[in-house]
Amino acid sequence: MNTTTALRPAGQAAATGIAAKPLRQVGNVREMLVNDQAKQQLAMVASSTMKPERMMRLIANAARTTPKLLECDPMSLLGGLMQCASLGLEPNTVLGHAYLIPFDNNRKVKDPETGRDVWRKTTEVQLIVGYKGLIDLARRSGHITSLSANIHYSDDDLWEYEEGTEATLRHRPGEQAGKKLHAYAIAKFKDGGHAYVVLPWAQVMKIRDGSQGWQSAVKFGKTANSPWQKHEDEMAKKTAIRALAKYLPLSIEFMDAVQVDGAQANYAQFATQPLEGISIEHTDDDEGSAYSGEQVDNETGEVTHIEDRRGADRTIEQQREAAPAEQQREEAAPPKRRASPKQQKQEEAASLPLDTKDTPAPEIMVLVDKVREWALNDIQDGASAESTVAAYEGQLETIKKADAKLHDDLVAEIRAAESNDG
Repeated sequence: MNTTTALRPAGQAAATGIAAKPLRQVGNVREMLVNDQAKQQLAMVASSTMKPERMMRLIANAARTTPKLLECDPMSLLGGLMQCASLGLEPNTVLGHAYLIPFDNNRKVKDPETGRDVWRKTTEVQLIVGYKGLIDLARRSGHITSLSANIHYSDDDLWEYEEGTEATLRHRPGEQAGKKLHAYAIAKFKDGGHAYVVLPWAQVMKIRDGSQGWQSAVKFGKTANSPWQKHEDEMAKKTAIRALAKYLPLSIEFMDAVQVDGAQANYAQFATQPLEGISIEHTDDDEGSAYSGEQVDNETGEVTHIEDRRGADRTIEQQREAAPAEQQREEAAPPKRRASPKQQKQEEAASLPLDTKDTPAPEIMVLVDKVREWALNDIQDGASAESTVAAYEGQLETIKKADAKLHDDLVAEIRAAESNDG
């Protein structure tokens, strides 16, 4: 008999056995939180400020107030933690940067006995990025000194808003007990410029009503649990920030956060295969998901006014020169996960000049993808092709300088989308 094992308390021996378990054999969340391999997976993708042990403690503490977290598929919860760690956001804390929310999902799996596809109910997690988390990520770009958002109420002490050559936005909150009239966001740049958006409250509600999360909450009778119901002001602020984000030079982490925020993602797969990246799913049909209602808006809304777009109109070369320290930090950082085929193609083109026609630079391809996504969403919301092209004039000009054909194809795609939508 091994003397050391014999003298070890039974509880400690059991804990040691769980810690050493292969990750795929972890049976529940409690085992996952002490599993060595789970911590290694976290460390693989975590930013330098994120410690696996602390991330595990945060979830253990969060489970005291949200016991349903302990019912989650352990790999789904681990994958959600890994996503938070890669973004550098601590989940479920008073900082309000991010939240891992449990929801019930019916997932199609193979029955081991019959080999047929069957639906199995499981509890998974969804990542909600708070508006404070988006602000923190936006600041990491190196171009933005401050980013804030607020709500204009009818009983506020001061509200001055005017478009045109003498554009003005001034706000002094009051008791904020009256009617909600606007949501807005303001960003200040290092060069002294600033940009802002103002969304009428009717537009904020239109964005809410059109979001997948709210529609799912309505469909399954869970609106009382929706963040739009519980934290309407915070959701409206995030909507304004996302609208403003169209015109800001942003960090890669910000764009990643926007992509996964509120989306149904296969975090269980990400936990075991982090190098493959995250698979985003948007299933809310009757057989697919039975959402708990903890959903979040995935849209950005129309921009009512942009006072200064200097940050957005900079060329890629100017952005590089403006933030060499940030670029060096990103280049020195270890890769978080293996890139997707599209990202690999972008990375292979990284050494090519911006005027290369055959293989556009990766930054331009990212910009093309984002403008395409935003523009097509705007047209689906009823915007005309011409107004949409005008709204993204700064980004389209940057694309045109890098690759005129890429620009022309994108504009043609936007105009064709209006015809198809009509």
